[in-house]
Amino acid sequence: MEETKEEVSKEQEYLDQLQRLAADFANYRNRVDKEKQLTIDSTKDKLLLQFLEVKDNFERIPKADKGVELIYNQLCKIFQQENVQEITETTYNPELHEAIATAAGEEDAIIQVTRKGYKRNGKVVRPAQIILGKKNETQKTENESV
Repeated sequence: MEETKEEVSKEQEYLDQLQRLAADFANYRNRVDKEKQLTIDSTKDKLLLQFLEVKDNFERIPKADKGVELIYNQLCKIFQQENVQEITETTYNPELHEAIATAAGEEDAIIQVTRKGYKRNGKVVRPAQIILGKKNETQKTENESV
């Protein structure tokens, strides 16, 4: 029983369709896995943001109580395990810092950090709130005349 060219052609067509379907399914699984991971990361970021407020409050408490210090250290360990890092950049970056006020000082210099900022895996979880330096008119004219 010899297969005709038509039968061979049909077999090849079915094989091609099967291979395309398998590739489409693999792409679908990869896309679903990425979307799932993005959802997990987003949920973690929201949860960690709430715990950052708790961490801020622990930092305001005097360090005298060993129990409080133990809880604070456990909280810091959780943030470390989740790759949450304090924003330490000293120059103003609007992607990392939220300027809540200005004060006399060097133009665009961070005068004071009023609330620490944090990032996780390179993504800002909470921007640092800062007081930003601005030259006032008298400072500008003094510097321009020098």
